[in-house]
Amino acid sequence: MFIKGKIAAERAAYCATNKNSDGFLKLSSQMCWDAVVTCAFDSKGISEAKNPTLKSITSESFSHFVSMDDPVISSREEMWKVPQGSFLGFFSLTDGKPKLIHGMLATGAGCAAGNKNGCIGLGSPVGWEILDLANNLIWLPEMLSFNAVHKNAKGVQNIRQIRYRTLDKFL
Repeated sequence: MFIKGKIAAERAAYCATNKNSDGFLKLSSQMCWDAVVTCAFDSKGISEAKNPTLKSITSESFSHFVSMDDPVISSREEMWKVPQGSFLGFFSLTDGKPKLIHGMLATGAGCAAGNKNGCIGLGSPVGWEILDLANNLIWLPEMLSFNAVHKNAKGVQNIRQIRYRTLDKFL
């Protein structure tokens, strides 16, 4: 099972580091969670039968991508343990109702690949890239969350939560 996740992570890394590749351009042109699904599908990490279902993700309809029942990531150490190829869902929990605000694909060693990453306080507003989430997010383990602001923004809070779903859930 881990082979599919490793292959998806390798595809994500290849596309992020080869900016002239068709993969980079394709993933960079999509909504963040659609790019994650495309990367997993292109690497054969998810089946063709699951792919159409996963193309209907929205900020309000996301449980088929990552749900609030999936494991939460609330620390650097937990981020390091997320299996390669896992889908990461970033959630706003305001007003008591979760809202999906971002999606990424775990590449291992606390890192993840994604597009339009500026919304989590790291990365670029557009372009498929790999980010070191474990070492660069401002973790709030006591709140099972992180603060999605730039590290230099003193006194500002933008509390978000990350959950993950492994690729074997999509077989």
